[in-house]
Amino acid sequence: MYRPQQSFACYLLICGLFIFGSPSLKGAEWGSLSGKFIYTGKPVKQKKTPFPEAPSLVIGSQGGIKNIFVHLKDKNFKDELIHPDYQKLPDQVVIQHLGNRIEPHATVLWQPHQKLLVLNKDPNLHLPHFFPIINRLSESIHTQPARKKFIKFEHSELLPMQIKCDIHPWETGYLLVQNHPYFSITDETGAFKIKYLPVGEWEFRVWHEQVGHLLAREDWDRGRIKIQIIPGNNDLGVIKVAPELFDK
Repeated sequence: MYRPQQSFACYLLICGLFIFGSPSLKGAEWGSLSGKFIYTGKPVKQKKTPFPEAPSLVIGSQGGIKNIFVHLKDKNFKDELIHPDYQKLPDQVVIQHLGNRIEPHATVLWQPHQKLLVLNKDPNLHLPHFFPIINRLSESIHTQPARKKFIKFEHSELLPMQIKCDIHPWETGYLLVQNHPYFSITDETGAFKIKYLPVGEWEFRVWHEQVGHLLAREDWDRGRIKIQIIPGNNDLGVIKVAPELFDK
């Protein structure tokens, strides 16, 4: 039996979805994850060498540990869960050879939305060699002075990959490639923040080049953090890291 009232109600519902978007996207809630890694040992003195080598353990003036990677771990992360503001990110990430060093030393990239641009700002030749686990790249990439190379990654990586110059072995860096933009690297104060996370329970990984997965707290099995993200800021607080963890 035809019921005009029901048909009109369905029509209004369809119009509402068309104008305002689906209920799941419109009603989505977001939170951020933050924290600060502090070194509990004595200040680290950087060794003096004849080469411009980047130290693997960088401690700031207030004890913050720099270049710790923190990222959401989900190899099948769905694009519809990514906050729209991330679409404003540039379509490329830049690393450069400068002063016979790789700058920045630690970098993150959102695949496939971003590609890597390698610049050579030095007057000499460099041969940056990438060591991915999943992606297939040529062994080394020639970067002549004042030249640039673009690299596109087809897959996300399990871990940050090392970058090393085949000509200058002290010249190293690390690059994390993920299929989402939910990652961060600690600054010189040891702080990090990941914005616009979808609410819900997620697993995060903590990694540092000197030790791999960082077990800064007893409940972090292999550097894994399982946390329920709620709307607003989810702060892990100050995370104290003993020097013994880096001695391993």
